[in-house]
This record gives sequence, structure tokens and C-alpha cells, in this order.
Amino acid sequence: MAKWAILLSTYDIVYDIRTAIKSQALADFVVDFSRSQMTATEEEFQRVVSRADVNPWTLHIDGASNLNGTGLGLVLKLPQGNIIAYSICCGFKTTNNEAEYEAIILGLTTAKDMKVTHIDVKCDSLDCQSCQWFLDVTKQLTNYFDIFNIQQIPRESNIQVDALAGLGVIFNGLRLNNIPIVHIIKPVVERLAYEMKVLALN
Repeated sequence: MAKWAILLSTYDIVYDIRTAIKSQALADFVVDFSRSQMTATEEEFQRVVSRADVNPWTLHIDGASNLNGTGLGLVLKLPQGNIIAYSICCGFKTTNNEAEYEAIILGLTTAKDMKVTHIDVKCDSLDCQSCQWFLDVTKQLTNYFDIFNIQQIPRESNIQVDALAGLGVIFNGLRLNNIPIVHIIKPVVERLAYEMKVLALN
């Protein structure tokens, strides 16, 4: 450092100590950083969508209606294997078949808003003779997808959305923002035995 100082002293170089960064410079940095982060987020979203073009998204739907109310179940499976699940409480009464149409219309609208272009729909029952209006809306929504397939599957293959639709009925009228699902790996006996062993060692 001393040698460099001697060499540079022959030139008219003035060294000023840098004080605190001005607020404008900090603001500019935040703006630039935010812009780069937004670009990265958009690129990641486009990668997800482009992969979705190659492999289909899968939408499982179900609707349930009884004296307690109406509930809908949606499970949207991404090509990468991720799952988006919804249990929906409806503040109105419908028939079971109308509930099925409510579910498929809501599911297709959700997929459309996510820019999905290739989707396979799975449902255990969908009576096309129910209501012309529901049928027309469903057909109109299918036009937003480059590839659209619908398949009727056995009820036992649709148990996840069946359970979600049932939850929608059961919790109808209750103001619940979310219902956490807790995964327990071991039974309580094993957990307590381990805790007792740890306490004994201490």
C-alpha cells in the first residue's frame, strides 16, 4: 500500500473519504433490485407455464349438496407434481349436479387465470342434461385452452375432492379463513416414549 501511495503521489489524485450513502442512491438501488427480482419472478412463471404447455395440468372437481348446504372441491395438479387444493363453502343451495358444474366452472376459471393452456379434467359425475346455461358457460371456458380433455372416473378415484367438497358443506356458515392440515409422522405413544427417554437421560 505504501509503494502504491508513493507512485500515485506524483499524480494530482485527491482521495475523499466516502460518507453515508445518500438516500436517493439507496432508493435507486432498491428500485433496480426490485426490478431485477420482478424479472426473475416473471421468468420463473414463464418457465412453469412453458412446461405446462408440454405436459397437461390435471383438474379434479367435485360438488356436494344436502340440507346443510353446498360445498365444492378442487384439486389442481401441476405437471411438476405440485398440488393446489380448495375446499369451498357456497352461500346458496343447489342440486348435486349444479354443484358439480359450479366446481368445474370455478376450476376452469382458476386454470385460465393461471395461463394454463393444456388441461385434463377428471370428475366422477357430470350430467350434461342438467342446465343449458351451465353447459354453455363450461363450453365457453374450454375455448381458452389449446388442449382440453374431460374424463369421467370412478368415485373412489376422486376421494380427495370428494372430501374437500364435504368439508365445504360441513363448514358452511362458519367464517374460517383456512384450515391447516397437520402431518404427524409417529403415533403419540412413540412420541411420548421418546420424550420420556430424553427426560430420563437429563
